[in-house]
Amino acid sequence: MASFIDEMNGIGVRYTSPEQDIISEFYDPILAVAKRYDRASGYFTSSILVEYIMGLESFIQHGGKMRLVISPWVSMEDGRALIQATNPTKIIKQSITELFSVFKKSDEKTSTSAELLYKLIADDYLEVRVIEPTSDIGLFHDKFGIFYDAGDNSIGFEGSNNETSSAVSLNYESFMVMKSWDGGQKAFTDDLEQNFTKLWQGEIKKYDTLDLQECVDQEVFKSLESNSTYDDLYRKLKGERNVERCHESEQGLNFTPRDYQLEAAQKWIESKKGIISFATGTGKTKTAILCMQKYLNIEKRGIFVLVVPDKSLVNQWEQELESLKFKTVKCFSENPMWHVKLKDMRQLWQEEHIDSFVIIATIASFKSDKMKAQLKRLKDSYVFIADECHRLATDAILGVLPSVEWRLGLSATPEVYMSEELTQKLMSYFNGVIASYSLKKAIDNGFLVPYEYHPIEVTLTESELSEYREISHKLVKMMGNDDEVKMKNLSQAAQMQLFKRARVIYGASDKLVKLKALLKSIGPLKYTLVYCGATKVSSTVEANQDDDLRQLNAVNLMLSKNNIVAAQYTQSEDGDERKQRIEQFRKGNVATLVAIKCLDEGVDIPEIRTGIVLASSGNPRECIQRRGRLLRTSPGKTKAILYDMVALSNEDGYDSINHLELKRVYQYAKDAINYDALSKEYGEWFEKYGIGEED
Repeated sequence: MASFIDEMNGIGVRYTSPEQDIISEFYDPILAVAKRYDRASGYFTSSILVEYIMGLESFIQHGGKMRLVISPWVSMEDGRALIQATNPTKIIKQSITELFSVFKKSDEKTSTSAELLYKLIADDYLEVRVIEPTSDIGLFHDKFGIFYDAGDNSIGFEGSNNETSSAVSLNYESFMVMKSWDGGQKAFTDDLEQNFTKLWQGEIKKYDTLDLQECVDQEVFKSLESNSTYDDLYRKLKGERNVERCHESEQGLNFTPRDYQLEAAQKWIESKKGIISFATGTGKTKTAILCMQKYLNIEKRGIFVLVVPDKSLVNQWEQELESLKFKTVKCFSENPMWHVKLKDMRQLWQEEHIDSFVIIATIASFKSDKMKAQLKRLKDSYVFIADECHRLATDAILGVLPSVEWRLGLSATPEVYMSEELTQKLMSYFNGVIASYSLKKAIDNGFLVPYEYHPIEVTLTESELSEYREISHKLVKMMGNDDEVKMKNLSQAAQMQLFKRARVIYGASDKLVKLKALLKSIGPLKYTLVYCGATKVSSTVEANQDDDLRQLNAVNLMLSKNNIVAAQYTQSEDGDERKQRIEQFRKGNVATLVAIKCLDEGVDIPEIRTGIVLASSGNPRECIQRRGRLLRTSPGKTKAILYDMVALSNEDGYDSINHLELKRVYQYAKDAINYDALSKEYGEWFEKYGIGEED
């Protein structure tokens, strides 16, 4: 996360409304960086959320926490009645319940903002306490707040403004601002912090505090519950505010593009070609949709041919596009008559009955004769888009890519592993990378969650090490001592030996031993993903099993024995099965997904919080994609944890294993929040094998 010291040094010392735009100049930029926000206010309305919405969106995405202490009075008359009441707690409950009842009956924006308020509370982003006078001499009417960043730097403010929409936009209100890191101002912020703590804990004389849930009639509170996502609620609340300032290129979208997405889309429009290389989880799909929208704003009509690696992404793209009213044709094996619908849609477009549609095809369907016949009739008059475009980088596929004018590639990792030649061919076709956004920047800006990385060291048995050495001797005879030799230059026999040797590491029996210990140490699993290898394991790991037990089956068996509800996600399951399993995982009915490869690319399951990797290849793309699965933001998710089974040893014969495994350790460690500890633990290993920034 960025810090206040880096981002907020230019903040003012006094703000006055309506002479200044308090929301855009003060609240929004601070909330976009803040990790915590404590606020005491004599009066609060949920309609303030309408004004806060731009800052709150980022605040929630990076796991911000907000605490409010509010007065229980809705009007001046209520305040007088509260002082005179013989049972103030009863009056408070009536008053706060009335406030929430009014929210629900108000205009759509106020009602929606109250729904958002409820959702924030239900998801533990927001805690609210109501301050109660214990005597008949007065009411709580203080107004101050403190923002904190990830490093506990703070910005404090105090003044006349309540936590209401009018206070920040209509009333003449003012407040002073102090920064903890600025000379002489820390005493001010510390005093506010201490005062808030006393209020929160009910330690102020003649006043007490009640949890909001104690004050509101539960039927009224529950009436605010909805199935809307945060994105849905944001979309409703932004409404007219966004329409007024929305550029033509953003019309028709159901999301607000981020600055880097807008810049990337504009670069593509200007060049008509290019690869957008954003870190996994930072919105490549939405950026591509923005590109499509910008294209239609210019050309008015168009066909988009979107090629994706597998059938899961066909369905995911369809859902995204149809939510924006794009017409689509799904071209893959689970829709065997796709060519008939495609022909009909093409004819409707050519006869100008429709303005646009999207062809979503797997690579296999894109290469088919049926697709070629339909595209031939379009005479290259379409936009070609490739999701995970690195998957097109084979001589066979590159040779049949269309020579259309408009081309867009999407990939977090566009470089082709172990082939500079194929990388250059891919870059040449798309005219290079036109926009990039790094994982570190995404984490710092709150678009991805931070993560901890924990390598778990495993060793090979004597028989496993013997098999590894035997295969290595064969490979030396076939390809010499260069482990970095390009795959393309190897014979098929040598490639098979490399895969066979890799499977020895994938299936090391010690990994299951360490997994069993890990399951005991980390407690109940939820929202967990386990990556297995397409390999077999020794029968000594699980008794009474066949000698050729697959690692996947062994993991499923172990999870079952530990009463962990798990579902596997592999190429063996059809689209409906995969969809159902993801849905049950998201609901929390399935604690763990056990996968082989299939979740490496594209599939969006932001709820995943813990990853356990049993098998990894030497391909850095695999590391990047797998880590990306874990880092997507989700309500209540403040960080992710990655456990990685790593084969390491100082024994003879381990050098090639150590070198390969340590590359991955460094790749994962360098952006982890526990990097300092990892650097101390593995620094000598990295130095010994020459692994560092250049890797």
